[in-house]
Amino acid sequence: MPISNKLLSLLKILWRHWLVLLVGYVLVLADPFGIGSSTSKAITNAFDRMVSPFYTRDLARGQGLDSADLVDVILIDDRSIRELSREGVGYLRANDWPLAYSDHLMLIDALRRRGYGTIIFDVTFYRKRSLDGSFNDLVTRLDYFREHAGLEVILSAGSDPEDLEDSIQPLVNAVSDLGLTGWSGYGDGYPLNHVFPDGRQEPSLAFAGYQAFCRQAGPMACEDLSRAEEAWLVPEPSGMHLNWGMPSKHQSDSIGCMPRTLDETWYPAWVELLVVIKRNLVGPDIIDENTRNVCPPLPTATLQDVLFSGSECKPLFDSDGPNACDTPRIAMVGVSLPSARDLFDPPTPGRLPGVYLHAEALRNLLHFQADYFKPLGLELNLGFNGPPQWSLPVDVFLVWPLLLLAAVWLARRVLEWRWKEENTWEIPEILLELGETVLVLIALVLLYQLAIVFHRTPGGLADLIGLIPLLLIVVRRERKEIEHERLR
Repeated sequence: MPISNKLLSLLKILWRHWLVLLVGYVLVLADPFGIGSSTSKAITNAFDRMVSPFYTRDLARGQGLDSADLVDVILIDDRSIRELSREGVGYLRANDWPLAYSDHLMLIDALRRRGYGTIIFDVTFYRKRSLDGSFNDLVTRLDYFREHAGLEVILSAGSDPEDLEDSIQPLVNAVSDLGLTGWSGYGDGYPLNHVFPDGRQEPSLAFAGYQAFCRQAGPMACEDLSRAEEAWLVPEPSGMHLNWGMPSKHQSDSIGCMPRTLDETWYPAWVELLVVIKRNLVGPDIIDENTRNVCPPLPTATLQDVLFSGSECKPLFDSDGPNACDTPRIAMVGVSLPSARDLFDPPTPGRLPGVYLHAEALRNLLHFQADYFKPLGLELNLGFNGPPQWSLPVDVFLVWPLLLLAAVWLARRVLEWRWKEENTWEIPEILLELGETVLVLIALVLLYQLAIVFHRTPGGLADLIGLIPLLLIVVRRERKEIEHERLR
């Protein structure tokens, strides 16, 4: 058959299902009532939960950078502030948030004495407080720690470093670097750098922390992450897709969660995968208010755990992990207060403070380095210059009709095999429909597997998974069409 006839045949098939094509585009691009985005998020979260056992196992085995599992979260919580500021204790000057500058200095010094070489604050200091006289002491000590102790301290710059007032600049100059904690236009991807309309480029908090740790570990220990941006079919602006681990078993008692008790040396990851799949099928994990919370995915301690320090360089967690004095760990300090309202919903059960987003992003960078997971996609910038105000998802426009044609071709091949002279038995209609559903699901699973091999995630193409019912309608209609052709 000439190529022109084949093309004409394909166009006829698409024209026959033009209404399904149109409905699919409307559901994905227009996203009425948020149905498409909600479906895509649910499917992506389920996928992340199923990958999490293997990601956690790789971290425990030290695959990738040996320091990939060296990120600890330190929470400044209300209970710690109350306990450390009450009369007779006197660890903290402030009895509420925000803490005094001297309190932050005490926390930094305590973390340094515990062996942390990189300390990252998910706390933004916008201006110098006039009623706190300990500002200059904090600046002086940070200068000393940076110059003589080799301590790397990273502060949050909020959404833009230019929002910081001149009065806080001495503190900015005393730390190693700043990292952004707010940005726009990246969807669910975590950016390494944010490019502002005036051309300025600022690192995110996790990327600034990665660079600080690499300065301590040496240039040979880390890869240049800039080559990750050269990957094929990466949408602009690109970002990092975060892998989330299983609940960590290294938690302080003050967190009040139930750590994992399974022995990872013999407990295979695929068993955990089956448990996660069961939870995905039955429904989302529910945290009972009468039971202890599920542990967060990263090792976590609170402010009082750090300041009630005990001996020099004593690890925060009684675990079989590396000693804090032998391998400098990374502390990511954040706030867990009702007044902060800094919460987000990760794929893991329960809501977490925003500091975990940056901590997990840093752990992904340390583990995967330049091979971190990137969204698969191709977007056309309709702004033509500068950051895109609105982009056209070329990948969705191209893949949706190709996916429809693939489903039609597969259905025709199966039906032709069935109607051969030696395969004339009658198959119940319900079995045919179940078989068609399984074939579509297998094709989508293979797409996910192929993406994982190349360290990609479907990105915007995940929206197409929600169109499975439309593919089944196309397959059923095509089956009826073939039956009519046979009767002619």
